[in-house]
Amino acid sequence: MRPQLLFCQTAFGKNLECIREYISTHAYDGVEWAWDGWRLMVPRERRRRRLDDLRQASRVSSAHAPYTDLEIGHRDAEHAAAAVRILRDYIDAAGELGAHHLNIHVGSYGLPLEELSWDGLVRNLGNLLEHAGRRGVCLTVENLTHGLTSTPDWFTRLLKATGAPVTFDFGHAHGSAWVQERHGSVVEFLNAIPTPVVAAHIYFTERNDTHFVPEKLEDISPALDGLAARGCDFWVLELHTRETLERTRKIVDEYLAIR
Repeated sequence: MRPQLLFCQTAFGKNLECIREYISTHAYDGVEWAWDGWRLMVPRERRRRRLDDLRQASRVSSAHAPYTDLEIGHRDAEHAAAAVRILRDYIDAAGELGAHHLNIHVGSYGLPLEELSWDGLVRNLGNLLEHAGRRGVCLTVENLTHGLTSTPDWFTRLLKATGAPVTFDFGHAHGSAWVQERHGSVVEFLNAIPTPVVAAHIYFTERNDTHFVPEKLEDISPALDGLAARGCDFWVLELHTRETLERTRKIVDEYLAIR
């Protein structure tokens, strides 16, 4: 079965008409809304109108929660509690939107261990997962290039402690020290995940917060095979310009044509 293909909204800014047209003309199933750079309004009616606009732009969607200033695992309990409170609102918004899932980061920007509370992280993530379950929302955690979720050992430990499903990020895995120092491959990282892999961010690698395009099918085909083996059929091409998005789509289409 063909996976659902989506692209990241960041490549088109906030131009909803352009996004709607691009979905149709380029045979995508939908879009992932990147809420870190496009926060929701607090007034209920304005938020409702915004979510209505997003639904009209794309029938199928996922959402990526803010992360630059939110850290549920922070040792400062006041900061962590505020992050949990804000993310509960984003879970509610994802439920209203009808998003396939809402993805979050933990330990963003390589949060050092001295600023992390492991017990607080597990407790707060568990609370968010429970809240998401009550709202009928699938909440996923993403592996990152640096920090706690950048190695299978720590990521697996967190997933086993909470049962959280995953959005697997190809480029974060490839760009991590664990892969670059040859402790293992992207596929081995993927195969170590003990919980459901609900979605994937597809591109080649990340360096200095830039997402790079696969130059040939072999750059990503083993990991795409791994996704298929895991039953993951929700693929988001997470590129930040239209040009890199279209180059990556050619590689993905090549893969799907011979699969």
